[in-house]
Amino acid sequence: MPVRSRSTWLAAAALSTFVGGCAFGDPGVMPREPDGGRGDGASPAMDGGGTDAATPPPCDPPCPAAEVCRMGACVPRSVDEDMDGVDAAIDCDDGDPRIGAVYERACSSACGAGVERCMDGDWELCNAPLTCDCTDGTPPRELDCGMCGRQRQICSGGAWVDDGACMTAGECAPGDVDMGALCGNCGRQERRCGMDCRWGAWSCVDEGECAAGATQTDTRTCTTTCGGTQSRTRTCTSMCRWGDYGPFTACPTCGPVCGNGTCESGETCASCADCRNGHLGTGNGGDSCAGVPDGTWRCVTVASGSLAGNRVSQVCRNDSTRCSPAPCWINFNLTPRDCPSCVCSFSTACCQTGSASTGC
Repeated sequence: MPVRSRSTWLAAAALSTFVGGCAFGDPGVMPREPDGGRGDGASPAMDGGGTDAATPPPCDPPCPAAEVCRMGACVPRSVDEDMDGVDAAIDCDDGDPRIGAVYERACSSACGAGVERCMDGDWELCNAPLTCDCTDGTPPRELDCGMCGRQRQICSGGAWVDDGACMTAGECAPGDVDMGALCGNCGRQERRCGMDCRWGAWSCVDEGECAAGATQTDTRTCTTTCGGTQSRTRTCTSMCRWGDYGPFTACPTCGPVCGNGTCESGETCASCADCRNGHLGTGNGGDSCAGVPDGTWRCVTVASGSLAGNRVSQVCRNDSTRCSPAPCWINFNLTPRDCPSCVCSFSTACCQTGSASTGC
């Protein structure tokens, strides 16, 4: 909805007053200054405050087109002082987050109460009645009494008097904000009153970015020869905002080369193809060692056959005269001296316990 200028409202009010009249039951309007006070020179006490006719406008000289007058100062139209998501240019009160682009407040004249409404940051004139006296027998009139209600008045003894209470009032005044219970990530339920004076649906507003107490993990790959990953964590605060990440964990320390027969994080297994083929695991002479470099050594516990249960050192040979199909693991010695050391290349550890020969 476009922002209406105050001059437009004044022209409309003047035309309404001229065309209408007290004889037709027209309640009239009360001209007001830009701050909402009466502009007829009457005492401010009669209308809840305001300026008199001699007081200059709040912003003098007027603000340029790129700015808007708020609280006596020219501010950019994109300013949002109360952080309610409504720019100052269309905020009925940029100092109160409960008030946005639509609002309604009570006002009065010497002849009775009325309502001022704001649309897109521009306050309408107070619609309090201007006419106090009347002629008995004049048809009743109805005035706006807020919250979409109507107040019926009758002429009695030459004066307008209320005939009963405000009728057909709604649940709320346009622009009212109702805050409910906490919701979501530190948010709060909110509903707003529409122009029909009925509450809109509840919504969860002002939520944080995470659930309080939740944790988040960030990982990166280590650049060391041992490989592996590093990780760091952060925790969501009680205000539902992520805290800072802690330091990264250390990269894994390089462990023994295939010390338990499995390539694990931190072990430099790339240098020892035996890791993929059961070092210190189970095996039998003649099993395939496809993919393992010729001459690779390992130590295994034989799973079956005549040597079942024995520790045996083995070497991978691509020799079809020894096994078929080649390549295959060839048994070398039973009960090697130091089985865990019989890895990759030949050493005396692969020799049988008790052997004194350097070549076994």
